[in-house]
Amino acid sequence: MFRPLLSGAAAAAVLLSAAAFAQASQEPDAQATLYNKTRFKGVRRTIVGPTQFGEAFPVRSVNIPAGTQWELCSGTKYSGCRQITQSTPSMVMTVRSARPVAAVLTATSGPAPSQSVPGGGGSLRGIASEYFVAPDNGGNRIEVQPGTGEAMSRRAIEFCKARGWRTSAYERLQSVAGRFYLADVLCADNGG
Repeated sequence: MFRPLLSGAAAAAVLLSAAAFAQASQEPDAQATLYNKTRFKGVRRTIVGPTQFGEAFPVRSVNIPAGTQWELCSGTKYSGCRQITQSTPSMVMTVRSARPVAAVLTATSGPAPSQSVPGGGGSLRGIASEYFVAPDNGGNRIEVQPGTGEAMSRRAIEFCKARGWRTSAYERLQSVAGRFYLADVLCADNGG
């Protein structure tokens, strides 16, 4: 005799899980594979998310999923970075840290390029961190020049330290009328 294995609620949960998996599988993977020889050969090192290496790794080629961007950095704490926007079969770089680069948030409208962008002014403060959607200084957004990940990290850390925190655990860039600003900054007592 055959008995139904799933009740209505359980069937719905399975369908929702399958839909979430399908959506997640369509998003690009946040991983990169570094090779010590050209044309994706030799010793390889696959990294997922921000990584600081114990010792320098000589990179001669890098493979990243289409649609992702990475920063390969010569410094151990994400300094001296080079942005990689596609797989590269031949390059020369010594890497000590690497991290995926989040896509730049874009605003659909904004002020003229000569005007400053007003800040959000507010924050959400916890015991060990504080979150700023649109960080500002004196009522104006914090501009990032040049609009690179390294400059973004440096400005976010400066912003957080000026507010009594040790570091920025997370930050993003937002493009408004061709200029770049800090967004979604999470200041914290430690590195995350």
